[in-house]
Amino acid sequence: MLRALRAFFDARHRDFATRVIVITGAGRGFCAGLDLKAGPEQGPWQPGVGPVQDSLTFQEDIADLMVKMRECPQALIAAVNGPATGGGLSIALACDMRIGTAAARFACSYLNLGLGGADVGSSYFLPKIVGMAHAADMLYSGRIVDAQEAREMGLLTRIVEPDDLLPAALAIAEGIVRKASPLGLRLTKQVLNETVNGISLQAALKLENRNQILASQTQDAREARQAWFEKRDPAWRDA
Repeated sequence: MLRALRAFFDARHRDFATRVIVITGAGRGFCAGLDLKAGPEQGPWQPGVGPVQDSLTFQEDIADLMVKMRECPQALIAAVNGPATGGGLSIALACDMRIGTAAARFACSYLNLGLGGADVGSSYFLPKIVGMAHAADMLYSGRIVDAQEAREMGLLTRIVEPDDLLPAALAIAEGIVRKASPLGLRLTKQVLNETVNGISLQAALKLENRNQILASQTQDAREARQAWFEKRDPAWRDA
């Protein structure tokens, strides 16, 4: 699954037809993270090297998935249908927004397993999404956060019924596709990434200024203005 996800996000960089990606779990859970019961019978991740280097390569490849998710130009929506723990939590955190059902659960229990308390981006994403105190609570305690608490701390933006989860996520996606120009959406995610990473006000303003001038010169910008006056949705051409 890790290899497939890495390949999928690599392929999105020049995928101009896809503007929004919805990620959900195939079963009862969103993603429970690494299988702690899995043994050496799975074989090495990187054949031909020792166990330390093999483990480090595997760790780096999991972590690099979060980079690939943030660098892909599409908007990412996590539809959290159940537990999102460990690496699964980080996948949800790497998305731009998260909606879930009452069955959604979140945890990063690394400290309880004798490891460092943060892994594959959780120390980076969590404080930015829920604030320092909530992040410290989750990372230090390893406790499970239910859907309602996640909603209260901003980890989830919405809680819906199980049958409504994918329709709700797709409705958000369709609204973005309908209302946001393709170039404008890509530029917006780019500048959000830069500001979250930590840049000055002046640098953020320079990026916003660049984005506004680039987007304003497109055919889509002219179409959007015309659609605004005619009270209809724009017909985007990404041109």
